[in-house]
Amino acid sequence: MKIIDWLQGLFRPPEAGIYHPDSYRRQAEEHAAIDAFALFTAVHRISTLLSGCEFRTLRSGSELHGAEWVSLNIRPNRNQNAAEWKQELISRLLLSGEVLCIQLRDGQRLIAESFCREEFAAAQDRFTQVTRAGCTFQQEFLAGDVLYLRSPVNARAVWMQTIMGEYEKLLGSAAKRFTEADGERGILKISAVERGKADFTEKFNTLMNDYFKGYFASKNAVLPLFDGYDYTSQSGSKAGTYTNDLSAVKTLADEAISRAAQVFGIPPSYIRGDAAGISDAQAAMMTSCIKPLAAQLSAELTGKLFLPEEIAAGSCISVDTGRILHHDLIGSAAGADKLLGAGWTLNEVRTALGEHPVTDPDANRRFITRNYGEIADIAEGGETYAQ
Repeated sequence: MKIIDWLQGLFRPPEAGIYHPDSYRRQAEEHAAIDAFALFTAVHRISTLLSGCEFRTLRSGSELHGAEWVSLNIRPNRNQNAAEWKQELISRLLLSGEVLCIQLRDGQRLIAESFCREEFAAAQDRFTQVTRAGCTFQQEFLAGDVLYLRSPVNARAVWMQTIMGEYEKLLGSAAKRFTEADGERGILKISAVERGKADFTEKFNTLMNDYFKGYFASKNAVLPLFDGYDYTSQSGSKAGTYTNDLSAVKTLADEAISRAAQVFGIPPSYIRGDAAGISDAQAAMMTSCIKPLAAQLSAELTGKLFLPEEIAAGSCISVDTGRILHHDLIGSAAGADKLLGAGWTLNEVRTALGEHPVTDPDANRRFITRNYGEIADIAEGGETYAQ
């Protein structure tokens, strides 16, 4: 069931019916979709943040923008750009607890929609029945030839559903009070004389099916009554409960989203968009959620794309999370000056601030101020720089 359909159904005005006005109202679903909404909100936030990270390629300690870099940061396959590919990769990892990515002979990297995994203790795991977009690959893939990530999110999902079950019950109760307060209810008195007339059934059906139905469905209406009928509205006793019930629904939904955020290591205030304490929330999110996932991605990519001796020589794939948070250039000016004086190149500082490197050769030179130089150099009164 779609979240939007559930929300529309929850706040749709009640419909009128025959005999009992309560039967005309739509009852709030006993099991609301709040748990799915909270789960997908958290996963979407995490995957969106990581999809903007650059996968830096280093060989022997030097950063290169070769074929691997293009594949991971520009176009992993013919049908997806890098941002879409990364977002799907993280989403499947968090939602399913595992994700598999295979590489075709032409270099395309495809994320599997389903697969079978045969696990071994010492030998390489095998992956078969790998499917993508309706295509099933008949070949067998070994663990050393694919990217395979696992996450304990399945256990988290079970725990989340247990917690959300309690919120669903409370939410259903609050929604029921909301629809009752918004609807019309009353008492219809019919005299014994009227009930004894031969045309009573026909007149009664006309009253309920036509008059009362239109009266309940209209914002402003007049209800005509026959002699012997007396209708008294009972809705006035619940005046003023609309705001209270709506607030109860919002409170429960916010609380459920906060729980989902905590499950994935995101501060609740960050996922709700609270402005207060945003800096602390961002720092906590990076520490407990984003950087652990980035480290897992870096380790898997490095271990699968490079040989052990290449890794020992400084080759790796590094997921750069430095660009996730916005940097104010004016506010960062003092810090940038300190970095330049401590040996950072101008291009390294520009990259850290989210700007493109420049081609000027001086932008790659390293300068060391006297405060950071060796004691011998400072004693001689000299100031050094390194190429």
